[in-house]
Amino acid sequence: MEYPSNFDVPSFPAGKRIAVSRFMSIGIFVLFLLIIFMCGILFWVSRSKKIDPFLISTNDVTGQWVDVGHFHGSGLLEFSTLRTMQESVVGNFAANWFIISEDPESNEALWKTCDRYTGCIGENTPAYGNNECAIFCITGEELFSKFIYEIVPDYQDRFANGERWTFDKANMQIEPAGNFSSAGGTWLLHANIKSNMSEDINIVAFVKIARNPTYYPQNLGYYVADFNAYKIN
Repeated sequence: MEYPSNFDVPSFPAGKRIAVSRFMSIGIFVLFLLIIFMCGILFWVSRSKKIDPFLISTNDVTGQWVDVGHFHGSGLLEFSTLRTMQESVVGNFAANWFIISEDPESNEALWKTCDRYTGCIGENTPAYGNNECAIFCITGEELFSKFIYEIVPDYQDRFANGERWTFDKANMQIEPAGNFSSAGGTWLLHANIKSNMSEDINIVAFVKIARNPTYYPQNLGYYVADFNAYKIN
């Protein structure tokens, strides 16, 4: 006879209670084992997950997303804050410098001279909202003067002749041309400019980044102090 299940007799009144206790004990033990098993599964799944970061560039005109940097490996892809911010300033500056839009109002807004304190420094002033004064707000006084008196007249002639330029941000390459620090540095830019009236224009440029948090509070105070570009095709 199986004990205690078959011992539910008057001479052994505790047999039924012991059988129930035995059944409950076995059930709790099985449940406990299932909990341990599920915890092990969750731990294994959490340890198996890997972060696979990638960088995306968004075309301001078409809105198209392009994968410009993808990292595979067991190590970490790290960018210092100094490098990330200064490269961002270089990229945004070049994209605005080399644009000739089909919309004359967009061109005028982009090339516009603003009051630095009300047009660039205000708390409600967007860094690159509608691109108004975008070049002025990210360049030094001497460089912007060069842009206004030497570059803009050439752009206006090109626009009048029907030429349009777009800057290929997806394929630009930015790297340090030397040491850089919290005060800035010099950067080397390789980029491609698309024109509707000629072959693509490949350029190499040297961009000097400086910092003045009081005068250029946007971008953590970084701005373009000097810029020299050369056509290589």
